[in-house]
Amino acid sequence: MNTALLRTIIISLLISVIATGISTQILTSENFSSIRGLTLLAILIFASTFISALVGSNKEKINSNKSAQKDANLDNSRESGIVKWFNTSKGFGFITRDAGDDVFVHFRSIRGQGHKTLFEGQRVEFSITEGDKGLQAEDVAIAS
Repeated sequence: MNTALLRTIIISLLISVIATGISTQILTSENFSSIRGLTLLAILIFASTFISALVGSNKEKINSNKSAQKDANLDNSRESGIVKWFNTSKGFGFITRDAGDDVFVHFRSIRGQGHKTLFEGQRVEFSITEGDKGLQAEDVAIAS
């Protein structure tokens, strides 16, 4: 199991046990009606939320670092070319590689969300994989 995930689970369990214990003590005591009890409860809620946010932001940093490393590795093996044609209604087309030959491209291989399409003459970057019927472009992105 991932150590970061295990650490997050342990911290979350500790926070929930401590928060439950303190909340139970405050709610069952006569101090709940006092300002001191309410203040302690508010501080407890704030602290548990703050700690949870810190743990979550650390996880996001780890994921973004992994994503950046993956993108850097992909950039080294990527090719570029020009869209020969792309049929938006059928969702596929062909890209002419800078090396000269054509490769198949499917709309699912285009980066982004929503309606994914390419336009004739558009410059793109992509990775090459061997598909059932020959070479296929994967992880297609508009060249910048």
